[in-house]
Amino acid sequence: MLPSVVVIAVLMVNANAAAKSATDGHNQHRVLTNSETGTITHPLIPHKTHLDRRRRELHQKYGADSEQLDFTLPPRPHTSRHSQTPNHEAIVSSLRAKNKHNDERSLQQQMGALYQGYGTHYVDLWVGSPDPQRQTVIVDTGSGVTAFPCEECKGCGDSYHTDMYFKESKSKTFRPLECNECFRGYCATVGGAKRCRISMSYAEGSSWSAYEANDLCYAGGPHDVALTVNGPMTNSENDHTDHIDPVDASQFAFELAFGCQISITGLFITQLADGIMGMENEKTSFWKQMHLKNAIPRPEFSLCFSRSNEAARDGTGAGAMTLGGVDPRLHMSPMVFAKNVKGSGFYAVHLKSVYLREGGGVSAQTAQADMGRMHKLAIDENQLNRGNVIVDSGTTDSYFTSALAGPFKKKWKELTGKDYNHNPVSLTP
Repeated sequence: MLPSVVVIAVLMVNANAAAKSATDGHNQHRVLTNSETGTITHPLIPHKTHLDRRRRELHQKYGADSEQLDFTLPPRPHTSRHSQTPNHEAIVSSLRAKNKHNDERSLQQQMGALYQGYGTHYVDLWVGSPDPQRQTVIVDTGSGVTAFPCEECKGCGDSYHTDMYFKESKSKTFRPLECNECFRGYCATVGGAKRCRISMSYAEGSSWSAYEANDLCYAGGPHDVALTVNGPMTNSENDHTDHIDPVDASQFAFELAFGCQISITGLFITQLADGIMGMENEKTSFWKQMHLKNAIPRPEFSLCFSRSNEAARDGTGAGAMTLGGVDPRLHMSPMVFAKNVKGSGFYAVHLKSVYLREGGGVSAQTAQADMGRMHKLAIDENQLNRGNVIVDSGTTDSYFTSALAGPFKKKWKELTGKDYNHNPVSLTP
């Protein structure tokens, strides 16, 4: 999502945020340990599938001896899908053994699961103490504030969202910001008290109003169960600790300034996620605050998207978010970089050209053999970039300058034999 009057384009990342869509199920779902950077990629699949995969791996490695290992599933719903299994320590030990002789400096990064919403991707955000509460938030590179409904919010989508409102009264570390602490808001009377008020409106028409507050939080971790938070954490590049398990997510806890929503409209009511995580290039964004509080040593993040045909309320795994860097093992091909042409705020890119691929396709990845099916649209490069083009992970549509309409419709008719329109069509089995 993004505030109004901005030209937007959908998809992955930017200068400080690189993203790559994962399409290979095997690479996407295996536990990855990068001995060079110290990063860990957690499996984004149900626990049973993870155990089945581990059973096959151990059988290939140890043969008949692997049958002696206990893979009993823990009971549900009292434990997380990521809960430890009886052989958990043996698995972790074998993963750590791969890095036993590695003396390279370890870069501390956190890897968390992304889940599929209604055209967007969201992540778990656990807020408060001593018992953190889950608030799922859309990962949005088109805005700069993290916000979700709090107790004062009425009719704020609890019947649509994955979770109930955040109960700030249950958190011992929750604190509304004083008027002399306003982060992005302004001093105003909210609920009979002077608070830092903040409001945001978005291009598709939705909006929210909130007051700014501080509380301990961490992203990712087990999807179903909160972890113990012992206060803000500091992580440096010299730390050689392997954060293999999702249960290590609380090691990246920090005090976040966020919007405690008191009213929401539009898609914020009916969306699957509870709120939004602002990830643009501003000091108020989630990753910037995380770096400023020393929870990650580098001001970087990356998004790896996958897609499912459904979005279940209890969580449909759809990629990974890395806070503090990039894990190149998620990439199915070498990364291609686009320069971020804005120093702050939105991540803006410069488009060279736009093509239509004859015959369509599912993946955006193009092989050399496909080049004969690629047809360049006849539009001037300066016209194409008129008004800025930004990369926005929180929107479901791509918007381009109106100057593209003529060349697009002409080439569309040339390739399909039909005029471009939005009329519904019926597909035969």
